[in-house]
Amino acid sequence: MPKSYPQYDVPKRSLKDRVFSQRPSALIIEGLLVLVAVVATIGFLSPAMPVVDNSDTIAELEAVIAAQETALAEAAEAVARAAEAASMPRNLISVSAAKDMAWSSLSSEEYRSAISLYTSLIAMGEADLDTVFARGYAYSMIDEHAKAAQDYTTVLQQSPSDVAALNNRCWAFSEIGQFDRALADCNDLLALSAAEAYPYLNRGIVYEMKGEMDKALADYVEYMKRNKSRVVRNENLVWEGSLEVPMEEGLIYVFPFNASAGQDVVVSATSIQRDLDADPLVLILDPQGDPLIANDDTGEWWDSLVEFRAPVSGDYAIVMTHAGGSVEGMVEVAFDIAGQFTMGNDGALLKSDAYRALMSGDYSAALENFRRALGINHQDAEAMNWLGVTYRYMGDYEASVTHIGMAMRMDESYSLPYLSRGITFEVMGESAASAADYFQYAMRNRSRTLFHAELEGDSSFELPMREGWVYRIPLDGKRGQELDISVATSEPGFVDPLIILIDPDGKPLTGDDDISISEYDATISDFQLPKSGQYTLVLSHAEGGSNGMVNVDVAVTQPSAMSIPHYMGCNGH
Repeated sequence: MPKSYPQYDVPKRSLKDRVFSQRPSALIIEGLLVLVAVVATIGFLSPAMPVVDNSDTIAELEAVIAAQETALAEAAEAVARAAEAASMPRNLISVSAAKDMAWSSLSSEEYRSAISLYTSLIAMGEADLDTVFARGYAYSMIDEHAKAAQDYTTVLQQSPSDVAALNNRCWAFSEIGQFDRALADCNDLLALSAAEAYPYLNRGIVYEMKGEMDKALADYVEYMKRNKSRVVRNENLVWEGSLEVPMEEGLIYVFPFNASAGQDVVVSATSIQRDLDADPLVLILDPQGDPLIANDDTGEWWDSLVEFRAPVSGDYAIVMTHAGGSVEGMVEVAFDIAGQFTMGNDGALLKSDAYRALMSGDYSAALENFRRALGINHQDAEAMNWLGVTYRYMGDYEASVTHIGMAMRMDESYSLPYLSRGITFEVMGESAASAADYFQYAMRNRSRTLFHAELEGDSSFELPMREGWVYRIPLDGKRGQELDISVATSEPGFVDPLIILIDPDGKPLTGDDDISISEYDATISDFQLPKSGQYTLVLSHAEGGSNGMVNVDVAVTQPSAMSIPHYMGCNGH
């Protein structure tokens, strides 16, 4: 469920981290501010009266609170010391200043200081809903969820349709095991926010915590349908074992894999940028496309872990998106499978072994395993494509082009063969054919087209790159000019650039993926323009990486002036 509260967007950290992140000087200042705030108000305070609350909800919450540790002992001592100093001038600090101090403490993650100040304000009679809500938030951030729920209940008694309080109390109830009450809040939230996606996520998380996975899965699927902005399919996880992918709002990744009945599967999704701390949500689809199991949070952070035994043999899929904690950052997705593969369902294992053999230079083993995978599934476009790539590594370019072309016909939606054949044509020296395939790959893989200002002469600039982005960069050229184009990745991130030069008639002329096996930069060198007009540099990425910055350098060399011999006449004069 959304763990960043609507008004207080502060990243969640463990209680231990929050305590030890406070410098001693900050703690001393915090204590003094609390003391000043309480002392300044104590002269005109009547004895603090408890908030009148006759609801059954509050009565039952008190039993939970009594069972918890007293997490606010330090704050209570500060208030007691302040009471002894009641002789200080009462107008030293205003109510508005105390609220500002409380907000400053809250936004700085000094939650105990904020709670002390908000408690003083409430005792003064300044118990407006924002103040009570803010204290509830601070309680929740030090894991005092029962007290947080009590404050949210106070808000809801006066404002029953407050969706923020409902959302937050739902979380608080779930954290103290009050699942039925959490579900009641989730259902009320759904009634008030029928068009939103997050209430389904909230309820799915509660159902998961309650152990009702079937209901959790239904809500997770509905959340993904409502929240998705785009879907990215990635075939490489089962071969690589782990991948780092960028997360963004509404993005859904699909990682297909094959498993046999009885095999044990482990999938993890871990945020690797703790400053952003993406909150992954993982769901597994069975061979019929139905949700099988899911996980939102496991462990100290918001990372996800799914462990299950495959009930049947077939093609499964890992579906990963984000929950409500944070939507941006890099996530490492790791996949492991163990157990007996049954003959007839081990195509994924054969392809995985073949790919590793190819990368290690054992081309015979790669060929054998890709062929065996095709023996299991004659329409496996992935295996056919990589069989063609293996032939290219072996120097058999004709066989490479033939097999990659077969992969294209097997699955017309599969874009990777265009990149594979484009590389083969480039190695063969067939620039136009290579450029045409590179352009097809970029267009088929495109998620967004970005237009750049026209280049005039030599140029050097930097551009951001993301999955599926394609830049169109116009440049005015004259017949005979020579172009040198270089695109290289730069930090942060890593990009495997792909470039194509398009002539004034829209025809791909030449392109480049990698300058070598070990270097991913792309270059077009000493290319002479065949005619004058407006050319277009198309810039995208290949499979090696798509997230980061690229440096673009374009150099234009003017054609040499034509040399016309001096006419000496018929007699040589």
